[in-house]
Amino acid sequence: MSAPHLRSARMNGLLVSATAVAAALVSAGPAQAVTGPEAAADQYAHTVKLAIGDEADSRSCTGTLIDPRWVLTAASCFATTPDKPVPAGTPAFRSTAVLSNSQTRDIVEVSGSASDRDVVLARLATPAAGITPAKRADRAPAAGAPVTAAGFGRTKTEWVPGKLHTGAFTVNGSDATTLAISGQGADALCKGDTGGPLLDAAGEIVAVNSRSWQGGCLGTNPAETRTGAVSARVDDLGAWIAQVVAPRNGDQVSLLAAGGGTMWSQVGDLGYGEYGASWGKVDGQDVSRVSTVRHGDSVRAYAIAGGRVYGQDLDLSTGKWSGWNQPPGDAAGAKDISAALVGDTVHVLIVGSDGNLYQQAADYRAGRWNTQWTAVGAVGLSHVTSAVTGTTVHVQGIGGGGVYGRDYDTHTGKWSAWGAVPGGVSGAVDIASSTIGNTVHVQIIGSDGGIWTQVGNYDAGRWNDAWTKVGGTGLTRISSIPSGNRVELYAVGDGRVSKASMNTTTGSWSAFTELQGGLSGASDIGAAVSVTPSKVTLAAAAGSTLFSQSGRLDTGAFGAEWANVGGATVSNLTAVDHGGVVRYVGIADGRVYDRTYDPRTRAWGNWTSVPGGATGVKDVSAAMINNVLHVQIIGSNGDLFSQTGDYNAGRWNDTWTPVAGAKGLTGIASVKAGPFVRLYGINGGRVYGRDFDSRTGNWTAWGELPGNLTDATDIAVSLTGHTVHVQAIGSDGALNTQTGDYLARGWKPAWTKIGGSGLTRVTSAAAANNVLVYATGADGKVQNITLDTTLGTWTDWRAVPGTLTSPIDLTATTTK
Repeated sequence: MSAPHLRSARMNGLLVSATAVAAALVSAGPAQAVTGPEAAADQYAHTVKLAIGDEADSRSCTGTLIDPRWVLTAASCFATTPDKPVPAGTPAFRSTAVLSNSQTRDIVEVSGSASDRDVVLARLATPAAGITPAKRADRAPAAGAPVTAAGFGRTKTEWVPGKLHTGAFTVNGSDATTLAISGQGADALCKGDTGGPLLDAAGEIVAVNSRSWQGGCLGTNPAETRTGAVSARVDDLGAWIAQVVAPRNGDQVSLLAAGGGTMWSQVGDLGYGEYGASWGKVDGQDVSRVSTVRHGDSVRAYAIAGGRVYGQDLDLSTGKWSGWNQPPGDAAGAKDISAALVGDTVHVLIVGSDGNLYQQAADYRAGRWNTQWTAVGAVGLSHVTSAVTGTTVHVQGIGGGGVYGRDYDTHTGKWSAWGAVPGGVSGAVDIASSTIGNTVHVQIIGSDGGIWTQVGNYDAGRWNDAWTKVGGTGLTRISSIPSGNRVELYAVGDGRVSKASMNTTTGSWSAFTELQGGLSGASDIGAAVSVTPSKVTLAAAAGSTLFSQSGRLDTGAFGAEWANVGGATVSNLTAVDHGGVVRYVGIADGRVYDRTYDPRTRAWGNWTSVPGGATGVKDVSAAMINNVLHVQIIGSNGDLFSQTGDYNAGRWNDTWTPVAGAKGLTGIASVKAGPFVRLYGINGGRVYGRDFDSRTGNWTAWGELPGNLTDATDIAVSLTGHTVHVQAIGSDGALNTQTGDYLARGWKPAWTKIGGSGLTRVTSAAAANNVLVYATGADGKVQNITLDTTLGTWTDWRAVPGTLTSPIDLTATTTK
């Protein structure tokens, strides 16, 4: 006997099946809801209403917020073809979610269907704030157990109820992927309820509603009285869900807009495409043109105001701008500006009042500018852009509406000749460029106010034959940055800032969307990107040697086992990223040594003694600032000492320097924050902090962190932006955290206990807006938990593969 065919609740009842999608596509009717009672105002606030497709081809579903960014629902809601899986990426149809607080969010991404059931995750354009996500059950309910379904679909009497309804159901049975349920009394799942949550007695989600007979639902054949339904289990999808919703380590973009006699700043996370809720005012300078570059912890901005050139820096570790200053040379009458970073030197190009191209350079390692602007040679230029590959600055400019290019070799100081960029463009009004690999992507605003692009492949030695029209209308200014395999383009039109992105692998462009924040009156835009780390390297002192593990931040994958590195018996360990090389400082037999590891070649250096003759050392920390390694140690008597390794000069100081004001320290950790070393230490179980200014050589006094933690046994610290994140293990073996915002100049009033048990050592590292914490205990297992600082949420603990024998210390370093 064949199994009975149940109808989709999305279209025909509280549950939706993949086979019912075709019917949904045909139907232009509104959604339908569970036939049970209306839910209380604050009940099931995690449930959302989904609208998928346009008016001519629309469908409605229900979903459940399981993370501030992600909605759990039925894959069939997003399917374009019945019984076919949903591919990961942008939804095939325009989709929105209405939250319980009446706010609306676009759905910008779907995870792709779960491999064996009618489940998908849909990402909101911006996180849902103030709504507690649903908790997922970790086991299926037994047969006979009562469950509750919730949905925005039809009821018995309403086509479009507009409010959440619930229904009482009983579990009839289950298999590996589904639950069979039936309505109690006359409760049933109706059209529009597909994807909604099925909740157990504890209020935890056990399944997603998928298919239903829809007996008693408005519009169903009156002869249909069956209220049975099938829901897709989610209780066993924890690992899959965790992988999808794991915090992303996307590149970070800093935007600077000119307009209205002032400057405005904005930041964005390219991993999610999320931007700040508002633009921040920088100052009152009346800037006409602006260009920016990201240099370590600084955004370096260069602008034209009144025909003169100015520069200022944003220190991301403090959130403060330096104030405008004129570079040497007294340029006047400048019409356009572009900046490019090679190493620690920014090459600034301007178009002068005579249409010639001029250059200046700021060497930030040496701390000086050239003494004057140098004429490079050009006639009739109006606009300029630049982008870097290796040590070459690729320059494109607009002259007479046409586009021309030339290259500057920063190693030799020589320029190539100007040449016309192929394609025969005319009437160009602004220009931008980005490099990905050894390919230059040039964008212009044409005379039609739209975007046109050209590509120069320097490996193949050729440009495309023609410019390609991308889209956009009424645009006046543009800027672009590279991010992975994408070009992110920012444009000004009608005084507002919008963005679009290009996938360089496929050559496809997204549509233009306006950035949030309500900025109007913009006259120019500059963008600078910070490439986020992509790898994490763990090193552990265990037994009588050193072990290492490596992981990818995009997938969370690690090697199967810890690798035995060998070398001295290390008791304490710290590490810093030094231009992609991990530099370790460790303690062996009470003395201090350092060694390097290159993740790109997997080559380890040997341990070498750090000068100064320190003995009896108990703990060590380090921070790298401007190619100078600042090392701090706890001496045998609990005092603090410091040492400096200057890699610019190629030497260490001769001796360790005592740092006054500390006695009885048992553990320390430090982090670079712009020109500062922020140091935190444990004394008598309490946690204290102080700062070292590398410019002046001065230390601040110790101060206890708020919250009255009295039993700290180990400590770690990481920095995201201008916020310090301190982690400490308590005497109960659990992890505690504290956060200090150095822009707001305040710490949280109390420590937060994150959890864990039996922990003995902790380390942390930052990547994008995330803090990656790794901890170990006597069992030799290393666990990871990650803080998404944007949301303030922590992931679950996750084991790093492999087991260490008698681990003594642990350190983590992220690299690009």
